[in-house]
Amino acid sequence: MNIRLAIFDLDGTAADTMSGIKEALNRSMIEAGYPTHNRESILRFINYGTRQFIEGALPAEARTEEEITRLMALYNKHYNDTYMMTEVYPGMADLLARLGGKCLVAMNSNKQDAFVKALAGRLFPAGIFFAAEGFRVDRPGKPDPAMALSIMEEGSRLLGKTLTPADCVYIGDSDIDYYTAKNAGMHLVSVSWGYRSYDFLRALGDQPIARDMDELWEILAGM
Repeated sequence: MNIRLAIFDLDGTAADTMSGIKEALNRSMIEAGYPTHNRESILRFINYGTRQFIEGALPAEARTEEEITRLMALYNKHYNDTYMMTEVYPGMADLLARLGGKCLVAMNSNKQDAFVKALAGRLFPAGIFFAAEGFRVDRPGKPDPAMALSIMEEGSRLLGKTLTPADCVYIGDSDIDYYTAKNAGMHLVSVSWGYRSYDFLRALGDQPIARDMDELWEILAGM
């Protein structure tokens, strides 16, 4: 393996966070007097950051700046109670531990930074991620490559040698991850067990797509 840094998306890639997201969203919608959502409707607007997520959840006529801000506050309040309703995908912890013996491993998500750090620290092997970065208002979210490139720079400092995008692979389950990797100039591996189907991912362009953990390991080991 020539890869020096592997960056994993969280939602739909490393862990199934849908239960906690759905519960927090629907508590918020009920509290605000709006219809609730099932998994299928949530999949239409997940992955793009909290603001876009709430905007997509609201009825079109309610998508004012004031209402989006109000619902975001409700969602964050409820998600603080539900975010641990999250399941690491079977085999992921073992894959991360195995990979951590060969390269640096990090996490990068459009989920709020505090929740990313909490989930990374509580659900995965201790110390496996040298960095776990989520969305903050002082920096752009994915697919802007800023967070991924910042992680790469932090990895360079940790190793004491300069990493380039060619040394890095980005692993994700969505179009947002696809374009994040492309924008950063990093290698890309998509996984089809998350929130976007194999056919959806294949339509984005030529890329390796893992259907299970064994296939993901084989792809990464061959890089």
